[in-house]
Amino acid sequence: NSVDATTERDFIAEILFWCSLCLIHLSKISEDLIIYCTKEFGFVTLSDAYSTGSSLMPQKKNPDSLELIRSKAGRVFGRCSGFLMTLKGLPSAYNKDLQEGKEGVFESIDTITEVLLVATGVISTLQVILFIYLFIYFIKIIY
Repeated sequence: NSVDATTERDFIAEILFWCSLCLIHLSKISEDLIIYCTKEFGFVTLSDAYSTGSSLMPQKKNPDSLELIRSKAGRVFGRCSGFLMTLKGLPSAYNKDLQEGKEGVFESIDTITEVLLVATGVISTLQVILFIYLFIYFIKIIY
């Protein structure tokens, strides 16, 4: 009916959910890479383009780009849950409350676009050191 057609905002909820879910997965990958590039693990090395040096320890690389990806997930997820809370309390027919979805969608799309570019750069320039450790481990076993 016409009332339902003018109040339909499920597409906004779906876009916000997709952005949230995508960023949750990227956040988990970022957290794994942050752990794997620590001195304790040393499985991967980040490119200098996507990490910064420490002022106290110049040899240390801080995974700033991965930390920012991780933090963006919570922000977009907040936009999604906020819009869903707006939808749950609305009666049928158009209400000005639905305008709140626009800002969240545009911000979430901008955020996911930027995060995907950074994540692509981080992963494409990542150096995996795991093979060296496995090689040394197998050499020790053989000899």
